[in-house]
Amino acid sequence: MKKKVLICVQKDITNAVSWALKDLTSINGQFVEHLHQLEKIIENDLNFSALVIDSVLDGKSTLPFLQKVKDRSKIKILLIISADTPKQEIINLIQNKLVDNVIIRPFNANQIVEAVAKLCGIERPSEKPWYMYTKQQ
Repeated sequence: MKKKVLICVQKDITNAVSWALKDLTSINGQFVEHLHQLEKIIENDLNFSALVIDSVLDGKSTLPFLQKVKDRSKIKILLIISADTPKQEIINLIQNKLVDNVIIRPFNANQIVEAVAKLCGIERPSEKPWYMYTKQQ
């Protein structure tokens, strides 16, 4: 059975996150654009393995929302930290274990895939780097 992952990130990285997760065939990603949409989904269905969320959506911090989610469920949270997130908020969420993993912008596709796979408990076969196939002379 596929693991359900809820994704709510700013528009500028939606395509990058979608593209990065396409190879994780054992997850079913559901994208939403706005925090109010996400709140409605979470109110009705807490049966998600993970939540990938931006630290700022619709011009507001998502941290108060994340506290509500953590209080009500065991959903694992990957927070993508935007450049405009205050440092004190970042320190607080790490100390309070509000999120399970953090990715700081800018990021690459592999960071997203690794973080989501880890949150969902998906084993990923590690590929040998190309240089491991060359012979020493």
